[in-house]
Amino acid sequence: MKKRTCAVLAVAGCATLLLSACSAGGSPGGNNGQPVTDGTFRLALFGDPGALNPLMTTSTYAHSLARLSYDYLIHVDPETGDAGPWLAEKWSETTTSADFTIRDGVTCSDGSALTARTVADSINFVTDETNGSALRGVYVPATATATADLAARTVTVATPEPSPFLLLNLARLPIMCEAGLTDVAAANKTTVGSGMFQMTESVANDHYTFARREGYNWGPDDTTSTTAGLPETVIASIVPNMSTAANQLLAGDLNAAQVSGADQDRLNSAPLDTIRQPFPSGDMFFNHMPGNPTSDPAVRKALVQSLNLDDLAEIYTSGRGTRSSTMVSVEPRACVYDSVTGNVPDFDPNAAAATLDSAGWKIGAGGKRSKDGAPLRIRLLYEALGDSSDASADFALSAWSNLGATVEVISGDANKILDVALSGKDNSAWDVAWETINVAVPSMLVPFFSGPVPADGLNFASISNPNYDAAVAKASAVTGDAACSAWAEAESEIVKANSAIPFADQITTLYFSNSGLAFGRNYVGSALRLYE
Repeated sequence: MKKRTCAVLAVAGCATLLLSACSAGGSPGGNNGQPVTDGTFRLALFGDPGALNPLMTTSTYAHSLARLSYDYLIHVDPETGDAGPWLAEKWSETTTSADFTIRDGVTCSDGSALTARTVADSINFVTDETNGSALRGVYVPATATATADLAARTVTVATPEPSPFLLLNLARLPIMCEAGLTDVAAANKTTVGSGMFQMTESVANDHYTFARREGYNWGPDDTTSTTAGLPETVIASIVPNMSTAANQLLAGDLNAAQVSGADQDRLNSAPLDTIRQPFPSGDMFFNHMPGNPTSDPAVRKALVQSLNLDDLAEIYTSGRGTRSSTMVSVEPRACVYDSVTGNVPDFDPNAAAATLDSAGWKIGAGGKRSKDGAPLRIRLLYEALGDSSDASADFALSAWSNLGATVEVISGDANKILDVALSGKDNSAWDVAWETINVAVPSMLVPFFSGPVPADGLNFASISNPNYDAAVAKASAVTGDAACSAWAEAESEIVKANSAIPFADQITTLYFSNSGLAFGRNYVGSALRLYE
């Protein structure tokens, strides 16, 4: 069992986001020419963010845009794990509290001051159950309370019980200005933060435009609005196809795009700078809703037994990834462990058939299985990201059809998947979902594996596992190596029950044309640079 923290856990935080890729490997690119003054930085997003309020959504794309316009409490260097100031100039942590001293002179995009009160209000907004924040219990413990001392410029966040990763979680929270906290709907349409850029135009499913704020002087690495190479304008274009994004990079129509799969081959031979980003790409969830066939443990086990996960990972990543060993895969991770090995049933189609036979799912007419008159009908839900995801769905369809199931494939863009899985409109509308929960801290998984289901919570697979709940209670009361061991045990209970299984990590690369990042490995507004 290994444990790694971002520097010393007591004084560290990371700005990775739920359902958004954090990066690892490589180094900031694009530093080969002279800085461009007041240029336009064009980047690609593969899906539309939908509602923009980052406190109310788990959308990957909404949080990607949020990093342009919102600030965070602490910035962590992904290379060294060293924590540095951002909104907070000082910080400390115990097992039940975190304290921050907020910079003086920070302003919001509407000109109002961002104070310790603003930070405390943002945190309390998330924990207030009546607000319905998607980040409650994820970035901020549901029981946390924040208090502010305006004179001292300090914020204290306290929890009634130990929270071993409290600071790491809080550092992932985009801080919303007061105008967005009082008018939640307004923050769905524009940005209401203190970040380097302010949104000036939004055209759904096409592009989002941002303008640099003058007078910004509190970015990581002492970045200000006058830093050389910082763009005046940022345009985030919605480019849902990676091949199209690759073509636009090569043609000079984009400055940056995240590309994986076969398109990397031609980009790697071009004069582009790169940052490699390993990230989890394939988690398989099984719906436990009563009445769904996957509520039967035997069905879940058989579906896994009949599927060659090595081959699935190979297809899903176009041969450019690996099998997952944990759901905590976003770097830098608070803990490094393997919850998969020894806990997933071996690939064996004959054993899968025997598992169903013994559970009463018998072969009938046409080779299809049923039990007590109910057919074994499996609805696979996945995000259509290109040929590799479609080929993976076909692979699963073939394996499960051979097992005797009737398989229906449901695909769509990220907003459709989130609507089906998390809206709460019909929690029984799917049986197997390939949806990735991108976390760097294991405690962030808890609301997805326990507690209320959508629309009241995030437990979209309707999982109820007493062994997991007991392991979480144990893990939440300890820190350090003991915490990591306990969290590994908790995640293993989910995998052993075939409730959720991570199966693929993908290597994605950020490609830069006449551009780069001054620090970090994500599109943070203060980090964007343009070069001749």
